[in-house]
Amino acid sequence: MINDLKLDKLSVIGRAAEAYAIGDLSEVKQRAERLYLGKRFPFVISREYPYPLHLFSPRLSAMLEGVASYPDAQKIWELITARENIIKMISVTEIKRTAAEILGPLFQNKYSDNKDRVMPRKQMIGYMIKIVMECFGFTTSRGRMQIDTTRGPDDSARRANYFKSATRYAKMTIDERDVLLEQIGNADVKRHFLAITDLILAGRTEYQKIYNIHGLTNWDSL
Repeated sequence: MINDLKLDKLSVIGRAAEAYAIGDLSEVKQRAERLYLGKRFPFVISREYPYPLHLFSPRLSAMLEGVASYPDAQKIWELITARENIIKMISVTEIKRTAAEILGPLFQNKYSDNKDRVMPRKQMIGYMIKIVMECFGFTTSRGRMQIDTTRGPDDSARRANYFKSATRYAKMTIDERDVLLEQIGNADVKRHFLAITDLILAGRTEYQKIYNIHGLTNWDSL
C-alpha cells in the first residue's frame, strides 16, 4: 500500500502549521467559539496549539456550521468521533481494510430509508472520516478499495453496508512525515509542522490522551 505523500493531500495539519506560524488564528478561534460556546474545545493538540485541529479545515467547518446545507452534519460528526468508533476505524485500518467499511452498517441502519441527498451525505461522511484519521496520524493511500458485502461463497445474500467503496488509510511513519516536511519552504511553518506531527505520531496530543484509544484492546470494541 503506497501512501499519497503530497502536502496538499492533508486537510488540517498543514493548514494548522501555517496558521500558527503566521499567527493567523482569529478565524479558527471564531469558528470554535461559535460551535463550542461554553464547552471545552475538542481536538486540541496542546497548550501551545489551543484550537481544535479539525476546524482548520474550512470545508469541515462549513459542514458543521451549515445547518441548511448539511442538516445532519453535527450528529454525524459526533457519531464518527465517538471513542468506540475511532477505535474501530483504526483497528480495521491496521489490518488493511477501510475505515468507512466498519461504520457502513451503522449508517445503513440510520439512513436506509432516507433516499434524499445520498451521495452528498456519503461524501460528507467520507471527508469527516478523513479528518479524524489525519488527526490520529493516518494519511490516505492511493486508490480506493471495494467493500465486500458477500456473506460467503455459498450465500448470495449481501450484508448491508452504506458504502460500496472507500478510501484506504495507513499510519504515517517518521520517514513519510519527513518527506512531507521537505515540501515546506517556510522555516516557521516547517517548525510548527514538525512539532504538531511529533505530538500526533507519538500519541501525545491532548485529544489523544482524552480518547486513550489504547486503553483497551482495540479488538474488544469490534
